[in-house]
Amino acid sequence: MPYWVTEIPSANADKHYYYRVTMAEATTYDKAYANSFAKAAMEAKWKLGVRVNFSDDIKSLENAVTEDITVDQKSINIPMNKVCDYWETIHTTKGDYIRIYVLWQIAEAGNVIPQFDDFTKCQ
Repeated sequence: MPYWVTEIPSANADKHYYYRVTMAEATTYDKAYANSFAKAAMEAKWKLGVRVNFSDDIKSLENAVTEDITVDQKSINIPMNKVCDYWETIHTTKGDYIRIYVLWQIAEAGNVIPQFDDFTKCQ
């Protein structure tokens, strides 16, 4: 497992973003990734003080995953950048599933455009 799963990199206040790791499990990589994205987006909204209803919103967010990974909902634009991911197949007696960890760079505020850095330490 990569070090960043347990040792999240420090926030970069000068460039207006922080790091977050999300973990999700599903029967396929795509479903696990979408769930991980939805968790990061929900937490970013919550951190900015936007009311969230996790059970209602997670499915709609999972279905809205786009390549640019930006959440634009209810007049809030929260830039996010997928940095690294690590996944593994978990074998159980009831079948296999995917567990994914995703490292994100997330803007610290909805009204500030972050200057995301390249992150090359994904090992």
